[in-house]
Amino acid sequence: MSETLKVARTSQSSEMDKYFSFHIKGWTNFDPMNTNLAQIAERIERGDGFLTQVEVLRVEENVALIDDEEPKKWFENLLAAKRLIQNVNELPARVRDELRAALKGEEEAVPNKIVTLGPAPAASVTEEAATRIKRWP
Repeated sequence: MSETLKVARTSQSSEMDKYFSFHIKGWTNFDPMNTNLAQIAERIERGDGFLTQVEVLRVEENVALIDDEEPKKWFENLLAAKRLIQNVNELPARVRDELRAALKGEEEAVPNKIVTLGPAPAASVTEEAATRIKRWP
């Protein structure tokens, strides 16, 4: 790769080329456990909650350096999809048709993600609270 291309790549880098691991802490006057993330954000905007801290734990400039397998795989798939979109016209017609059919089928199936809220519960927390998990659509 020539020096010119290296400089061009470096000058184009931005936050889009970085991956941030973070924690958000806050308080609400409603139970967020049966509420999706978009609804929580909407209610906080309406005044039903307050974010007390957004903490960036780690920043990586390369998806390969992410050591949490689930988000790493998600970002790898997202990058592959973006490359596919940019080059879709270069694909053979049959592959484009298969891709369209697969995407139509995926519109109906939305996977649920399990996300634990907050740090691991302390030993003094009741078992009910300790086992509460949140499913994000």
